[in-house]
Amino acid sequence: MSFLAPWAFVIGAFSAAGALFLHLVARQRPAAYLLPTTRFIPDQRTLVSRIATRPRDLVLLLLRMLLLLCAGAAFARPVLPPARGTVAHIVLLDRSRAVASTADASARARALVRDGAPLTVIAFDTVPSVLARSDWDSLANAARSESVGSLSAALIAARRAGEALAERADSVQLHIVSPFAASEFDSATSRARAAWPGAIRIERLPVRSHTAAGWRLDRLLPASDQLGPALASVSSSTPRSNEKVTRVVRGAPTTADSAFARAGGTVVRWDTTATPRVAAEGLAAGDDVIVAALGHLALSSKGRAVARWEDGTRAAVEESVGAGCMRMVGVVLPAAGDIALHPPFQRIARGLIAPCGRGVSDVAADSSQIRMIAGTTQRSAPAASLRSGGERPSPLARWLLGAALMLAIAELVVRARTAPETP
Repeated sequence: MSFLAPWAFVIGAFSAAGALFLHLVARQRPAAYLLPTTRFIPDQRTLVSRIATRPRDLVLLLLRMLLLLCAGAAFARPVLPPARGTVAHIVLLDRSRAVASTADASARARALVRDGAPLTVIAFDTVPSVLARSDWDSLANAARSESVGSLSAALIAARRAGEALAERADSVQLHIVSPFAASEFDSATSRARAAWPGAIRIERLPVRSHTAAGWRLDRLLPASDQLGPALASVSSSTPRSNEKVTRVVRGAPTTADSAFARAGGTVVRWDTTATPRVAAEGLAAGDDVIVAALGHLALSSKGRAVARWEDGTRAAVEESVGAGCMRMVGVVLPAAGDIALHPPFQRIARGLIAPCGRGVSDVAADSSQIRMIAGTTQRSAPAASLRSGGERPSPLARWLLGAALMLAIAELVVRARTAPETP
């Protein structure tokens, strides 16, 4: 057992030694002698102090010394060192849209850790979540997320999980099972990697390929339409085999539009009849973000969000209808301006009218980014370095405080039962 605050135990030990010294100081009445002049001495109790060779009240002394030692040890924050050579494992398992096969990812992750080793599994896309070891099978059969992965969020979650595992192991080994798509890196990834004080073992998965068929517009928008310039590059040619079709509706959908969606098409309602107040808004859709003067329409809470405003509210939602889907876009362009000619907005506009469930094509990160994640050292993260940011309280401290309380009660009972000195 070791102490995180050993000075507190030293204070307790000195206090216990002081209690022993006080018990060696015996106080008793001096010997009585009959003298004629004793009638002039006041009638009161007389005591003298001397150093005894043996302490008095051994039971009280033992209780008091144990009380002080237990209290000092509790405030010293004791920890039990793990068995020497114990290595815990953290597995960051990617389940984002860049993963080609979730079953393959789960199988590779399970092969990294032997049975019985301390383990924490964190599945991540945009948001990481801690899983139990028993969730391996359910994760293998689960559908991939269509969200972009975030290695920064995953590394931060691993750092927090490492603090808990450091109490049970000598070191912690971090594994990342991911295709390491370029979209999963951001400006905070390098700083999140620097917070992990050890090597990271890389298990690369195949990047999900672009398997979806092509798509086209049911009909082109006129050049006079505000969205026309943004969608000019989208084809409306004769449909080919396995090609999906999108219909853009600039007003309320009709029954024909609903039938078109149920037959497997995508209907996008991008309304222009509303006239909201135009203000500078941040809009994010997929990997693209813009800040521009846009109108903001409130949307229903139903369906899946495919775009959001800067405050987190939904800018576009979609719902499945039969074999297809219908999407509502709450982004209104200003009546005057050239925003539809800007490439960032054109990418967002094409993404908002793309067919529901359209496949994505992610690109693998370059080798320099992979080397940055792996690091230069080959050693696992030492448990001491993971605890440096703030140690977790040991459960031993609670037991020691409880023992000190029981000893204090016992000391009061024994002291009350001790017969007072006969006058």
